Amino acid sequence: MNIGMSDQESDDDRPQLSSDTMNALLEFYKEQDEREQKLQEIQGGCVPDNFDENWNLSQFWYADDTANLLAKECLRVAGDEGAIACISSPTLYKTLHSVEKKCKVHLFEYDTRFAVYKDDFTFYDYKSPLDIPRDFRETFDVIVADPPYLSDECLTKTAVTVKFVAKPNAKIIICTGAVMENLAHRLCGVKKSNFVIRHANQLSNPFVCFANYDIDATCKYS
Repeated sequence: MNIGMSDQESDDDRPQLSSDTMNALLEFYKEQDEREQKLQEIQGGCVPDNFDENWNLSQFWYADDTANLLAKECLRVAGDEGAIACISSPTLYKTLHSVEKKCKVHLFEYDTRFAVYKDDFTFYDYKSPLDIPRDFRETFDVIVADPPYLSDECLTKTAVTVKFVAKPNAKIIICTGAVMENLAHRLCGVKKSNFVIRHANQLSNPFVCFANYDIDATCKYS
């Protein structure tokens, strides 16, 4: 004799999600759909208002006041006829791109989402520091580099790129952790400034600007 359960009994025995878990799940799928939609817009050539940080790529965006001050400083130093290179610094590039200017600005970046900026974008992997077009040799008057990782290897290889694209008298700004001070000085001749990098999401390690000129005279928070 077969003894079966009714449909109602079977449904009652199934594990039920709590309302909090269900809401969290629905929110996750909503965010996933929004990310996919934004990616499709980027692939279609539409520049979004903002890009989400990808922590897997060690991305930590600058706070608005930091990005605005750095952009203003770069434009001041470069002048109307100059050229600015943003190496692994998409937040700064995005800010520079949004303001009226006459100088040229170029982004060297690993995150291909920023290819939406077309001719202003060059794919860049710090692990292959010279794997960029030869035309960029000694091209830029101002270089701002933000190595994605706090490691000797990352800073050393980024410095190779900085030296390759920099004009002989270029102004160089390195944004990285204070612990990299000695290596940054040896590699690029930069000194620690008083200008602290503020991030939109607070980081525990202090990040500062190292420069080969006196950046403190003009780049300061109000």
